[in-house]
Amino acid sequence: MAVKIVTDSTASLTTEEITDNNIKVVTLFLVSDGAATPEIEIDTDAYYLTLNDLDALPTSAQPTPASFLDAFNEVLNAGDDVLAIFTASGLSGTYEGARMMARQIKADRPDVAGRISIVDSTSNGRALAYPVLAAAKAAAAGANLETCTELAKYTSSCTRFVFAPQSLEHLRRGGRIGRASALLGTALKLVPVLGPDKKDGTVHTYAKVRTLPRAMDSIKNIMMDDSEKFGGLKSACVHNIADVVRAEEWTETTIRPLLDGLLSDPEIPVMPVPPVIGTHVGPAIGIAWVTNKPLPQLN
Repeated sequence: MAVKIVTDSTASLTTEEITDNNIKVVTLFLVSDGAATPEIEIDTDAYYLTLNDLDALPTSAQPTPASFLDAFNEVLNAGDDVLAIFTASGLSGTYEGARMMARQIKADRPDVAGRISIVDSTSNGRALAYPVLAAAKAAAAGANLETCTELAKYTSSCTRFVFAPQSLEHLRRGGRIGRASALLGTALKLVPVLGPDKKDGTVHTYAKVRTLPRAMDSIKNIMMDDSEKFGGLKSACVHNIADVVRAEEWTETTIRPLLDGLLSDPEIPVMPVPPVIGTHVGPAIGIAWVTNKPLPQLN
């Protein structure tokens, strides 16, 4: 009996990582004109080329109940245990939907009641991928469900994802902020520095600055402050939404030189945020990282 990891499509995982670690992915959806497109079928780079030109933003939908049941039962029927790690409960109903389906399976199949574990990552993007990969590697080394679950929770507590949108327009259009707040931010040219908190992933405001370069400096400073206070950094990833050129330039000129010799994992990928997240935020840039010691709750 082994432990198999299940996650959702808002985790920034490469195809190779999914395959090599035998990770199962359930998809969220973008819904436009009544049609739901699975996030895993969207060409992220191509989609972001059109993001600023969309007259109406798509809405998002969590995985279907059937997709949770299928994923969990497939693992259980193969004789393995399920560790499911999902996007922040404060940002999506995915985690709660998974818990509901797990309860249904446990009610229908009491013999598997102790073989399903569900974890709220309190984040998304690469900050969700970090606990997924940590648990998958532990499972491959023979760790049991309890050990893998505790490692996933611990790694989640050490992650942070901080980003700065170029404007507040997509957050306003998606209903994440009010129109008055968006107008005020635009009028004052304020750029918020945002990120999921460590309680349930609801959005925390770290700072409001006047320009995007200042916001990027603020993100960098938050990361280095975490490194100093919480045992150093294991990994980091530069994220972008429809702003890959700026992200790559920032990584090469600032982030890689800054982190040279400081990371347990020296690779610093530049990755787009999955479309379900990016649609609600709009063009943005940020960093996800994982520290060696847990981070405090902010909200």
